[in-house]
Amino acid sequence: MIKILVPVDGSACALAAVRHAAFLFREGGISEVVLLNVQAPLERSRASAFHSFAELRKYECRQGESALSRACEILEDSGVNYSAIIGLGQTARTIVSAAASNHCDSIVMGASLWSQIKACIGGGLPAKVMRRTSVPVTVVKSSRAADTTIDLPQPQPKHGHPRLQVVVYPSAY
Repeated sequence: MIKILVPVDGSACALAAVRHAAFLFREGGISEVVLLNVQAPLERSRASAFHSFAELRKYECRQGESALSRACEILEDSGVNYSAIIGLGQTARTIVSAAASNHCDSIVMGASLWSQIKACIGGGLPAKVMRRTSVPVTVVKSSRAADTTIDLPQPQPKHGHPRLQVVVYPSAY
């Protein structure tokens, strides 16, 4: 069966890609979804001068859990078999590395309006991922209503997700 990777950042367009993955699961097209949130490693930033490595990792985990929480709820409500990963590294490279290391057959990504504009000139995250990977990439455009930004409080996870793992991907590809 087919296993797909869905990068998630908590945005409406990423959640549209998660809903599309849930639809594919219900239709019997896929067997498992791998959710991925990419965090920039903080140990290379100025924060490392003021905080311990453990504190930085905890912060990265909290940010990743927050971004993944709504996506996990969508997949759980749909009964989808899934796993969740917080990847640390450069975004496009981490997505490609996670797809390869998890043996994913496809990548399903959400595209914002800005990503669509940049794609017209060969830029944007979906275009970078397509150039670097050998698996098919499906870009899901979110509905116009979902693209509107409403300042709602982000749901905070009540506890760590049991299927969640943190993976540091090497920066060189």
